[in-house]
Amino acid sequence: MRLISLTDLKSFMEMTGTIAHDQLLSGVIERVSSVIEKFLNRYLPKAVRTVSRDAGKQYYYLPAYPIDESVSLTVTCAGVAQTKNTQFFVRAEDGLIEFQKAAIPVYTNPKEVVINWTGGYAPSGESDTECLDVPDDLKEATLRQSAYTFRRRKDIGVSSVSMPDGSISKNPIDAFLLPEVKSLLVNYRRPAGEY
Repeated sequence: MRLISLTDLKSFMEMTGTIAHDQLLSGVIERVSSVIEKFLNRYLPKAVRTVSRDAGKQYYYLPAYPIDESVSLTVTCAGVAQTKNTQFFVRAEDGLIEFQKAAIPVYTNPKEVVINWTGGYAPSGESDTECLDVPDDLKEATLRQSAYTFRRRKDIGVSSVSMPDGSISKNPIDAFLLPEVKSLLVNYRRPAGEY
C-alpha cells in the first residue's frame, strides 16, 4: 500500500530524471505509508470488511472509512437485518454507524451486532505505481515524512553533530513521525479503542 507515487516523491525532493534511488525511494514510501496507517488507527485501502461487536451501544466506529454507500452495507442485530435511515444512520466520512436511541440493540450475547461494509480509499490509478486516492493532507504528510526518512537514512541515531565552530541539533529521533506530519494527520486519526 502506498499513499503517494514515486513520481510525487521525486518531484517533491527535486530528483526528477534520476533513477539511481528509485528502489530505495519506493521502499521508503511503502514503510512510511504503513507507519501512517498504523498511526491513523484505521485501514486505508478500500475493501469489503465485516466486524462483529457487542450490542448495547448507540455508536459503532468502523476501522475502514470513508464508507462506500453505493455498495451493499448490512447491519444485523442477533441475526435480524436492520433498516438504514430507520433503525440506524450512516456517517460515511467518519466511518460511523449510529443507532436511533429507540433502536439500540439490547445486549444479551457477545458479538451479536454484525456490520458488513466497503470502506477505505480506492486506488488512484497513477501510472508508475499504484497508490491510494487519499486527501491532500495525507499525501503531504507522506511526502514530508518520506523525504525526511530518505535524507536521514545515513545518520540513524544521530541527534546532534559537534564541530569546531559549534554544534548542530537535528530533528528529534525519539519518534518516527515528525511533529508537523502528526499535525497533518491528527484530523484523520480514528480514536484508539473505538468500535
